[in-house]
Order: sequence, then structure tokens, then C-alpha cells
Amino acid sequence: MGEGTARVEEKKAAPPERPPREIEIEIEHLRARLDRSLAELDRRRHELTDIRLQVRKHPVVLIGTGTAMLLLIGGGVALAIWRSRKREELPQKAKRFRIAIGRAVDQPEKVARGDAPVWEKILAAVGTTIAVSLTKKLLDRAWSRAA
Repeated sequence: MGEGTARVEEKKAAPPERPPREIEIEIEHLRARLDRSLAELDRRRHELTDIRLQVRKHPVVLIGTGTAMLLLIGGGVALAIWRSRKREELPQKAKRFRIAIGRAVDQPEKVARGDAPVWEKILAAVGTTIAVSLTKKLLDRAWSRAA
């Protein structure tokens, strides 16, 4: 079965010592290659993020993307119009009315709510005040920049 000696390892010869100058030259060569690679990566990064250059290089892609976006938006608008018209048809109205009546019978307490709680009124007033003041500031800035 097991022929040969057990646990006998062959000693490998140590690599020959290289002079320090040769190692320095190799390091300088590797550094120069790394510098060139980094410079090329930086150039490519700048080129990739330059929108005007990309538009000049790939006008067909820009046109295709714009067309696809217009088709998607147009399709969404057409679908919304179609669905709103479909909702206005009598069978759909009757179905929604039947469902609403069923809900009102099942949970009459949820049909009509009384006055809003005080905290809700306060929160609405604060939100409105903040929205108005922000709008005023934004309009003032826009007018001052335009002038």
C-alpha cells in the first residue's frame, strides 16, 4: 500500500538573493505602470461623467431613451384617461356604490366622522403656517435672483 518513507519532505532551494538596486528598479517600473493605469482610470471617469461628451458620442442612445420615456409617459397618461372613462360607466358606478353601501352597513361608525380632535387641528395649522412661510421665502429668493 504505502510505499516510500513517511514524513520525508523535500527541501526547496531558497531563491537567490537579488541585489537591492534590481529590486528598486522593479519597484519603480511597477509604480510607473500603476501611475499610468490610475491616470487612464481618471481620464475614463472624467469622460464618463461628462454629459455633453456622452451626448455627442452617443446621440442615438439619447434619442432612443427620450423616445422610450415619451412613450412610457404617453402610455401612462392614456391608461389613466382610459381608466377614468371606464370608471364613469354605469356598471362601474353601480359596483362601487354597492360596495360603499355594504361598507356602510357593516361599519356605520366609519361612515361619517365628527369634528377633528384638537391635536389634528393644531397640526394642520402649524403645517399650513410652515408651508406658507417656505413658499414666501422661495418666491422672494426667485424674485431677487431674477432682478
